[in-house]
Amino acid sequence: MNRLSKALIWFIVSFLVFHIILYIMWGEKQEYWYLYTGIMLIAGVSYVFYQRDIESKRLLTSLGIGIITGIVLIVIQLIIAAIATDIKYAELIKELTRTGVYYKWQMLVTLVFVIPCHELYMRTVLQKELLKLNLPSWLGIIITAFCSASLFYYLDNLWIVFFVFIVQIVLSLSYFYTRRIATTVIAQIVAVVILLIFNA
Repeated sequence: MNRLSKALIWFIVSFLVFHIILYIMWGEKQEYWYLYTGIMLIAGVSYVFYQRDIESKRLLTSLGIGIITGIVLIVIQLIIAAIATDIKYAELIKELTRTGVYYKWQMLVTLVFVIPCHELYMRTVLQKELLKLNLPSWLGIIITAFCSASLFYYLDNLWIVFFVFIVQIVLSLSYFYTRRIATTVIAQIVAVVILLIFNA
């Protein structure tokens, strides 16, 4: 079996620390956005491990896949929202408010900084390194989705955890195809913008 890389060791250690922080602050839901944002900015240190994958698709192809993936995420949200009211747009906005998101600048920070840092952390450091361990691709995708969704467990809403897990599986699949985090970043930004436009 291949030895664990420095990047994967960094992920394991930091991921455990992040969970400890969220566990200690469990119940302080109004502080969650600040905690999660801070955690993802720290996770941005993962940039030191970033290297372009030689198997990555061309940038325009990756961006196109990102846009398509963003639309797929909207469809997923609509399907799950039909089953669970907690995933309806209005309820998601209420949940955001409960986590401390009150202003438009906070959404801007999320789109510009938090999402890219999250993708850098989950794709470049975790999913990519799992691929190097020669694990089955499907297992790497599930592990990445599970790790990402687990950070939302402290919101005490399992429907949100389930929704994030499904979304992350789709994002992991898109990354596996293009090997570019630009794909997953664009997908989430497209999904958020479409939701904001059609629910304004």
